[in-house]
Amino acid sequence: MVDAELKKAFTELKVKSVETTSRINGVNNQIEQAKNRGKHAELTLAEIRNCTEDTVFYESLGRMFVLEPKEVIMNQLSSRISGCKDSISKFEEQKSYLSKNLKESENAIRELIESKKNLKI
Repeated sequence: MVDAELKKAFTELKVKSVETTSRINGVNNQIEQAKNRGKHAELTLAEIRNCTEDTVFYESLGRMFVLEPKEVIMNQLSSRISGCKDSISKFEEQKSYLSKNLKESENAIRELIESKKNLKI
């Protein structure tokens, strides 16, 4: 009876550990995507800054392009960069929270194994 309870608790903890690991991987992917979007916006902003004031800029809007002033494009890119930085910090917080949960699950599994060993002795 005790073995069945221990086995059930062990499988539940193992499932929680696997789920947490997959969620950490998903958060890592989201962090990389946000970094890539931010880097793309930074590079685009650097190129736009090098352009003269009489350069014509178009913004894609669905399937069409809209003429926009240089300042509007630069403001949009700056806000995109700050939004990506905010997203990255939010994802890093999620990652640290999930990592703590994973460590707690691993410690619970270790304690369960130790308790099972102590019961057999």
